[in-house]
Amino acid sequence: MYEPNTIDLSDHCELEYWFTVLSEHLPDLVDKAVASEGGTDGAKRRGDAFARAFSAHLARLMEEPAAYGKLGLANLLELREECLREFQFLDAYRSIKQRENEVSLAVLPDLLMELDRMDEEARLLTLIEGVLAANIFDWGSRACVDLYHKGTIIDIYRMSRNKMQRPWRVDDFDLFRERMLGSEGKKPRPHKRALLFVDNSGADVVLGMLPLARELLRRGTEVVLVANSLPALNDVTAMELPDIVAEAAKHCDNLRRAAEAGGLLVDAMTNTLDGSKENCSSVPLMVVENGCGSPCIDLRQVSSELASAAKHADLIILEGMGRALHTNFNARFKCEALKLAMVKNQRLAEKLIKGEIYDCVCRYEPAS
Repeated sequence: MYEPNTIDLSDHCELEYWFTVLSEHLPDLVDKAVASEGGTDGAKRRGDAFARAFSAHLARLMEEPAAYGKLGLANLLELREECLREFQFLDAYRSIKQRENEVSLAVLPDLLMELDRMDEEARLLTLIEGVLAANIFDWGSRACVDLYHKGTIIDIYRMSRNKMQRPWRVDDFDLFRERMLGSEGKKPRPHKRALLFVDNSGADVVLGMLPLARELLRRGTEVVLVANSLPALNDVTAMELPDIVAEAAKHCDNLRRAAEAGGLLVDAMTNTLDGSKENCSSVPLMVVENGCGSPCIDLRQVSSELASAAKHADLIILEGMGRALHTNFNARFKCEALKLAMVKNQRLAEKLIKGEIYDCVCRYEPAS
């Protein structure tokens, strides 16, 4: 039976730890939320009210963990986002996301040229390293917020990439490489459709997941970028992705043709998502919303568009701590799955993978 939550909050010590993490992150979140609304006196009052309300929710759950039903870490994180929306903070990290997208898009052409100079095997490893390195950008992680104060996002991305040395803490790259490239001269069939569950804005999606999507497209695989319906921290949303892809496509004909074939508008995607590829000169690159407004994902509760797109998928790629570790790490899927994340919490690293903060996870699971 599918159970998305990885962390067991029925353990009181575990519950207390994550409540402390959320409480310590609250002042920074309030500052970002107030700034996103112009820093007005009204926004400050709403920010204070949000902090009081969310703290009250945490206090009640500490006393009565089942007060709102079965409690998992995904539920806690979603509660925080719902509470923000209740006080009219609709996108607390809006300006930060825009700035990081612009900076990342400016260096994307150089990265694509670097990738295109590589042979197939080196390129695939570099792409996976790039996804893991770029996943360092997470405003929900205390350790990563501290890094932001010490350097630019490009400096942090380069540092992260330079530290990418195998073996990773969970390292199934060789299995994934064999599935993608084959062995002993035998070329495997390409995947028909891949669902890429993207995580953060900025370098994470632009320098990590988009180049990986491009590689799959070059192999003849349809790609569906799956993103949040509503904002959560600095996660990219389905509404924001088409503009990001359009900018990236200015530097890559493959991306441009695939974006044209996929429409990248909800009303233009209908025919493509149901499996029809009429009038498409390229395999399509599509965007769908997942029906969620949380850093995690419960695949029992997704949008009808995602459910429709998933019918034809034979590969899913879950990226980031929320979707690949906090949730779905232990889930097994009928199709192939690749789970990619950098662990940015010491306790999670110790309990889940018996590792250290900034260790990486590359878990590949064949179809079951």
